[in-house]
Amino acid sequence: MEKGARLVVQMNVLILNPYHTGSHEHWAKGMQKHLSEIKGTKVELWTMPGRHWKWRMHGASGEFAHRATVDSPQPDLIITTDMLDAASFKGLLPQSWRLIPLVQYFHENQLTFPWSDRDAEKARGLNHTYEFMNIQSAAAADWIWFNSSYHREVFVEASARFIKRMPDFKGAYSARALAEKSSILPVGIPTPHALDLERSVGTPPTILWNHRWEYDKGPDQFLENLNALAEDGHDFRLVLCGEQYTDVHPVLECIRNRFKDRILHDGFAPARDAYDRLLRISDFVIHEPVQEYFGVSVAEAMSFGVIPLLKADQAYPNWVPGAFLYKHTEQMLSKWVQWKTDTVRGRKLANKAVSEYYWPQVAGLAHRELRQRFGLR
Repeated sequence: MEKGARLVVQMNVLILNPYHTGSHEHWAKGMQKHLSEIKGTKVELWTMPGRHWKWRMHGASGEFAHRATVDSPQPDLIITTDMLDAASFKGLLPQSWRLIPLVQYFHENQLTFPWSDRDAEKARGLNHTYEFMNIQSAAAADWIWFNSSYHREVFVEASARFIKRMPDFKGAYSARALAEKSSILPVGIPTPHALDLERSVGTPPTILWNHRWEYDKGPDQFLENLNALAEDGHDFRLVLCGEQYTDVHPVLECIRNRFKDRILHDGFAPARDAYDRLLRISDFVIHEPVQEYFGVSVAEAMSFGVIPLLKADQAYPNWVPGAFLYKHTEQMLSKWVQWKTDTVRGRKLANKAVSEYYWPQVAGLAHRELRQRFGLR
């Protein structure tokens, strides 16, 4: 056995998810399920409801530390998300837990996430509290996973700019040190079933919207692209299955009014089978988000052979073939025409591009890295 390695018959992993909804829930459940399927690995998941995100960032550390004092035997490793303040969590843990390695998974970060203009705390400058919390939390973690290399790059650059503004004693928050103790672990997606990559394009083609109806996912840009297609004389149908968390988004209302005769499906599909059926009948996913650190909804669509037309921005140039990327509306229209006449090749290219993100591969990568990184043999 290597010097410094720990002999572990069964690797016991504890996942902490303070904001258990949406992509965070998808990740936590997928990681638990697929890591648990690897021989010699047991995974427990502790969660908190996905609401009050600011309070979760402040208060989840105390709740989870309290559970550690009263709840369960010690794990070999702890994995948590960017919604947990790892620094305060470690400080609040019982003494016997404090040497357990902690890995923090960054779905997103508050330094580069575009805050809503309607958020009063941004106008008062209080967003900086959460920005520094992310930096301090990353500094406290033993290892950091980012969901894409793009995400790591923008986080490290933003952290360096933030700390540079501080007056003194900044060594504990070195952006270079954060980068050096990090790696990339993409979000896993389910392995698709009943695939038909040879299916011809619909007459007319069907466009999918499977993203949250929130400002950061670019619904306004989606409407603009639909208008551009319609004005250019292109017919299409719509599958609208993105999740809503508050009132009906005004863009969705506009789409319902303007394109009501083109809508095949309208409404969130929480059941996996129903969602998969919608992916199977879709031809294109057109997306131009304000922020995207990975793009799990797009990856899920591509796994079923839905052809992506994506703005060459955010994380997409990191992993999406350039043939699917556009820089402006005219190029999007050109690629629409191109792939409408070359659908089968487009479906196969889309599917192949995401095959490394299926959960068994991602969980296997995570398992190998955890064992090697923390000397578990």
